[in-house]
Amino acid sequence: MNDVETIYTQYEDIVSEFTEQVIKNQYASLYRECTAFLESLGVSDHTRIDKAILTHTMMDYFTDISRMKEFHHVKHISERKALAYETYWILRRKPIQVMINNGNEEFWAFLNEKFSFTRIASFLTREQKSVILDEASKKTFLSFLDTLYYFLKYRTLDPKTLELVIMGFQTGQMVHE
Repeated sequence: MNDVETIYTQYEDIVSEFTEQVIKNQYASLYRECTAFLESLGVSDHTRIDKAILTHTMMDYFTDISRMKEFHHVKHISERKALAYETYWILRRKPIQVMINNGNEEFWAFLNEKFSFTRIASFLTREQKSVILDEASKKTFLSFLDTLYYFLKYRTLDPKTLELVIMGFQTGQMVHE
């Protein structure tokens, strides 16, 4: 009989479905993003990316995607949904680990949330780089970003809620145009 740990750690079906190469590529891409993020903050010497946790993050992500594709009978998912599920597992697993804390508890406590926030913000604004906002729109946008970061740090979330937040923002962009 299978126990919970055995079932949890057996990913053969997921590897068969997505291929080892696809999973490795996704892992490598996320690892590079984490590394670039930590370097941009100048905290590489104070942190590490736990490779085992990052592996579980990716496998949990692919497991969820597999279940969703099977349940909804779809072959592909949207970028928005992929980002939401990846973000959920990053926040749940927390692969960025603090090794040396030199004060500023708020900063160190929420590195995974800050990383997730930057990924979502980048995704939301990727096609809007040249848009100039009036003061009222800028204030509203910055308020949204503050609220999003707060939400990632302190609220209970799931991938469906994250997807809805991303979709809502994108819908607002379309309506505003």
